[in-house]
Amino acid sequence: MGKISENKPAASCSGCFAWGQLPGRFCRGCYTYGQLHAVGECVGCRRQVPVDGKHGYCRLCRAQATWAIKAGGKASVIKPYLRRVTCQQLFFVNLQRPKNGGPRVGKAGRRVLKPPPVPEPHRVITTSTRRN
Repeated sequence: MGKISENKPAASCSGCFAWGQLPGRFCRGCYTYGQLHAVGECVGCRRQVPVDGKHGYCRLCRAQATWAIKAGGKASVIKPYLRRVTCQQLFFVNLQRPKNGGPRVGKAGRRVLKPPPVPEPHRVITTSTRRN
């Protein structure tokens, strides 16, 4: 996957329907997912797309279940949420992990802590000992 031209018009990803400037027919996430998984029928949406071998769901259904977990505010296993996916929330390309225009994500993206401020030196109050 090469760099995307700035002049390229926006389109919809064939895998997850994400909208934005794509390097080809698929967004980078779907392209990678397709390289790692075989094409089959998704258990959730019944489309013929790359599906994971463990649960049988496509990237779009897995993303929807992950967003439902995050919206619930608690960490959980994905399987019960996959079964509850009945609709899809469409999204823009590269919002999950932006390549440009933001701090890096994960451990490698943690910002370096700022050093503590240097304390100001104590002011010494002196009185004039001059006599006239």
